[in-house]
Amino acid sequence: MSHEILSGNRAPSGRGAAKSAASRTGAAAPLGIVTKTSSIPAIAGSYDPQTGEVLTPNHQTARANRFGLKSVVNRLLAGSRTSKCMVLRAPIPGHGLAPIEVHKGHNCKRAFYHGLMACGSVWTCPVCAAKISERRRLELADALERAKEKGWACHFVTLTVPHGAGDDLREILTGLSGALKRMSSGMHSVKSQLRKLCPDSEIHGFIRAMEVTHGEHGFHPHYHMILFSSRDLGSSVLQHIYARSWQRACRLSGLPVPSDRHGCTVQDGSKAAKYASKWGIEDEMTKAHAKTTRRKGCTPWGLLRAVLDGDDADYPPERAAALFRLYADAFKGRRQLYWSNGLRKRLELAQEVSDEVLAERPDDERAYLVGTLSVEDWRAVRRCRAESVVLDAAEAGPESMAAVLDQLQSVSVTNRLVSSPVTEPLRGAASGLPAPASPERSAAKAPLKPPAFTLSDLDAIASDYRYITAKERNRPDFYRIKKE
Repeated sequence: MSHEILSGNRAPSGRGAAKSAASRTGAAAPLGIVTKTSSIPAIAGSYDPQTGEVLTPNHQTARANRFGLKSVVNRLLAGSRTSKCMVLRAPIPGHGLAPIEVHKGHNCKRAFYHGLMACGSVWTCPVCAAKISERRRLELADALERAKEKGWACHFVTLTVPHGAGDDLREILTGLSGALKRMSSGMHSVKSQLRKLCPDSEIHGFIRAMEVTHGEHGFHPHYHMILFSSRDLGSSVLQHIYARSWQRACRLSGLPVPSDRHGCTVQDGSKAAKYASKWGIEDEMTKAHAKTTRRKGCTPWGLLRAVLDGDDADYPPERAAALFRLYADAFKGRRQLYWSNGLRKRLELAQEVSDEVLAERPDDERAYLVGTLSVEDWRAVRRCRAESVVLDAAEAGPESMAAVLDQLQSVSVTNRLVSSPVTEPLRGAASGLPAPASPERSAAKAPLKPPAFTLSDLDAIASDYRYITAKERNRPDFYRIKKE
């Protein structure tokens, strides 16, 4: 998660602590742990105040933004698999819980955590999505290269339907799935129509990606396809075939009939190559604000940023949060990237690996161990929301990481929270958190008094102790402040 400057023994809290990294760098605020004796270099990235585009992006700024957005998901989708991703220790069958380790890649020189749960969701987890998308991008680039070697032609196809603010997102997605099926089978399928017009031409296969944005007309799910064909088949012929087939399929699936101009477009291979090269590049992670995509629509990560920063007039936090929950529910279990049957074999590529498997793999197979975090270390890191800080320090060396962990421990100790009886059953060996205090010690505590935190602050901290239901959170004895 993104982090605030830690000074002395004051821990970050509230929305200010969770501001996106890109929005703070414009104010010359360094990212990292900064104290009077700290020698850890500041990490910054300047950006254009008019567009919000980062001019000097670096992977550390992007990583801080990912963890910042992930902190929002943890609260919005509390109790989900995604909320536990990069939070809880991964189970090892027959051996308990995995140790939390920090590794550094041999090739990329970037640090990453190992031993934590990974959800593998490309729709709702900014951390896993970045990792999976980058590996998918390499697959797309490899596919284009293999197709070029075989002498195939490449085309870039976009399919969309009219939509309105009152449309039900689930119904749209169901209709889109039905339309795709009608385009791929039967006498009116794309391949059948192609055989009638160009019997000597052939479509070898395609790679289809689903994307979604949100704008003034509501959610806008759409498809992009990289289509491979024989060399003699031009984009204009495919445009004619796909446009007619798409309109018919949408009408029969109960969707609004797309227009001739906007419903379907087919472009040449240069557009396909450009799309593949940008797949997985985190433009939303390296933008300072969701408004930078307003003309094209706000992406799901833009909704999270609106919740995180809270300064978007078009997407106030409450609205952005509700929209993201709706989106997450509608897209749960859907595939983002689909390869047509037999295409990977024809291109002589390895068998496809699931998103979950990709997310669980280490970022670099040749990485080496920088250090191991104890449970107390990890609690301090989570409480100070300093996941990205630790990785930044690990890239500087084991000594820097150890120094940062010591600082986080001291900050965490002086701002310690002790769980109530409601949270105690959730802690212990099964959760990877320290066991609760003894009954005798709990009984000896002073009477409860109101905590000096806002409800949003306490909700953020509660996510460190697994999911607590709203009913339990509203109990008067839920939070208890420990007297030092």
